[in-house]
Amino acid sequence: MNLKIFRFLSNKLINWQRIKKQFYSTLNCHNFNRIKFTYNMKKLLLLIPVLFLMECSSDEKDMIFHYSVLKALDNGVLEGNMKTGELKQHGDLGLGTFNKLNGEMIILDHVVYRVSQEGKIMQPDDETLVPYSIITFYHQDDTLSLSGEINYQALKEYVDRRVPSRNLFYAFRISGEFEYIKCGGANIQEKPYNKSLAQMLADRPVYEGKDIKGTLVGFWCPAYIGDINTAGFHLHFLSDDHSLGGHLMEFTALSLEIGYDAKSEYKILLPDTEDFSKASFRSEAVNY
Repeated sequence: MNLKIFRFLSNKLINWQRIKKQFYSTLNCHNFNRIKFTYNMKKLLLLIPVLFLMECSSDEKDMIFHYSVLKALDNGVLEGNMKTGELKQHGDLGLGTFNKLNGEMIILDHVVYRVSQEGKIMQPDDETLVPYSIITFYHQDDTLSLSGEINYQALKEYVDRRVPSRNLFYAFRISGEFEYIKCGGANIQEKPYNKSLAQMLADRPVYEGKDIKGTLVGFWCPAYIGDINTAGFHLHFLSDDHSLGGHLMEFTALSLEIGYDAKSEYKILLPDTEDFSKASFRSEAVNY
């Protein structure tokens, strides 16, 4: 057991010094009870994997996990080898899409939802494949309240003024009752995948709702993210009754609770596929 684990034990257990003292006292005792010693050792060894998991969670709590890049999606890399079951190991809040652009993805409270081309909301199984997704473990840092005549532009301007730094990444969870909301879906694509993202979404299905409660989930990225991800806001919506969802396009509301989680780490995993390896990316910036 190395020094790092000893230090971690001291921070996470109620009184590590007391446990350590008892442990060594047991070792040095001439007439110690072998059964009791073995039992205590087993308890200590059982703690080690738990503590490793706790340490991993601590490392990941400020990390965004990103599978593939926006530039790849814009250049026809529409089939990945990431399963939704694997994706959920990297977070509990996020968004994305499915292979062949088969619907919009919403991840909320560790549940993955798919908005079909027809606008129906369902939960895909863990074997469903994904070409692109952004996900994180959401640990709320602060909550902002916004009221009045609110639309998407007003939300953007308000958040831009209130976030601690425009150079960090943020995960958002925004709840409220929406007087009106307009969401976009996606049409399933067929090979050859030679359209840009803007072309693929030009005739996207649109879903609208009025006086509906729900949650917006997604991310805010600094401008320097380039073609890796969407700069600024990228939000997806899921109504509380699961009747409406998709990529946020427009909305009006009178009151919103805006929760955010600042992120200082960004991890990218590129698809291990022949399509990605051999893709030829256009020089034009992604228009999305």
